[in-house]
Amino acid sequence: METYPNIKSAAAIDAMIHYAETLLGVRFTSVRKNRYSALCPFHADTQDRFMVYVNKDDEVRFHCFGACKGDWDIYDLIMLRKKYRFRKAQQVWAEHLGVTDYEYNDGSSPGIPEPDESSEPGESVGFVEPKKGDEKVVAAMEDAANVYHDLLLSNEDRFKPIWEYLARRSVGKETIGKFNIGYAPPYSDEQYSGRALIDGCLPHVEKDAEAFDAFSKGGLFRFLNDATVKGYGYYCRQIDFRRKDPFSRNYADYFAGRMVFPIYDADAHPIGLVGRCPDDRGVRWLKHQNREVPLSSRSWLYGVDKAVRSIRQYRTIILVEGIFDYFAFYNLLKDQDKPVVVSTLGSYLTPETATILKGFDIEHYIVAYDWDELGRNGIERIAAKSGGWVYYLGGLAEGQAPYDMLKPVVDAISGFSLIRSY
Repeated sequence: METYPNIKSAAAIDAMIHYAETLLGVRFTSVRKNRYSALCPFHADTQDRFMVYVNKDDEVRFHCFGACKGDWDIYDLIMLRKKYRFRKAQQVWAEHLGVTDYEYNDGSSPGIPEPDESSEPGESVGFVEPKKGDEKVVAAMEDAANVYHDLLLSNEDRFKPIWEYLARRSVGKETIGKFNIGYAPPYSDEQYSGRALIDGCLPHVEKDAEAFDAFSKGGLFRFLNDATVKGYGYYCRQIDFRRKDPFSRNYADYFAGRMVFPIYDADAHPIGLVGRCPDDRGVRWLKHQNREVPLSSRSWLYGVDKAVRSIRQYRTIILVEGIFDYFAFYNLLKDQDKPVVVSTLGSYLTPETATILKGFDIEHYIVAYDWDELGRNGIERIAAKSGGWVYYLGGLAEGQAPYDMLKPVVDAISGFSLIRSY
């Protein structure tokens, strides 16, 4: 009886090479006995760094010595390519070799999670902004925001659930246009497969490697074969071997499956993007990370580009926690021609955002979110430095109309007859 290790040993290497070539769409070159090389099918390889060799345990391994550093056996490759479970991958390989008397390994692959156990991971709220002064990255982020925005606007029927969700959150068509809000279709989308931005940029990227680099540094593309990230089992299965181009095969849009909200500074320059799932399962806001470029979102204030003129005029600011809280308040305040609201994207005012606000000469800080003692003390210290006052409204409760909360505030903004809250 053949066993699990036996049929992935050096004795089967020739059969393994031919099978892997068909399975992965690569062509191996013999380097020496029991050693072969090819372009890695799991990243945009330019040299033959995908190696086949026999290790000290007489096991045939497939290893990328290039960018992705992946390491697999034949079962792993079948699981990745066919999206099979470990037992099914063993069966397929045994049948390919004509082995009928076979003892299955009932465990799991040490390298590849089972498909049904791998879902897209939730990531804590967080953001990304390009390295300061990198004009190409800023331009790439602006291009991405425009692509997703145009996609949402031109597919109102197709993305009807997204439009309905935004409408329920006080974000109508006019607001979508004004704030350049967009949508990145998910991996399950038959047309885009989570690659709307990549497909749109592909002709340019193929001619100019630096263009791809700008999108990558901006955190706009996700490398699907990164075994170091949370959710590797989910993302590696999104590698699309139907695509011949190595970029669109092995990369996808970072914001795939999410509504996309561009972030602008006070001068209306794009400095980042935020992604939000259209349902409330798991953690909803996407944390955007990039190890190659120093990133910081500590100076972000959502909506500050729309509010800065009124903030300076009224010397007043209303601070809310989330983006949808922002829209609820913004819709009320803009009708009063007093859009002095910004979102701090969390219940904490960083030293960087505090520095920005101090430059606006603000006298009245109206805080409309639930906060802890640390956050409260921080805002009061900032207000004291500028000779201002803090007015605490509390957070917007579920189902509560922002008008009810802001009614005593809106009419008073011009003259401020408010009583300070403690």
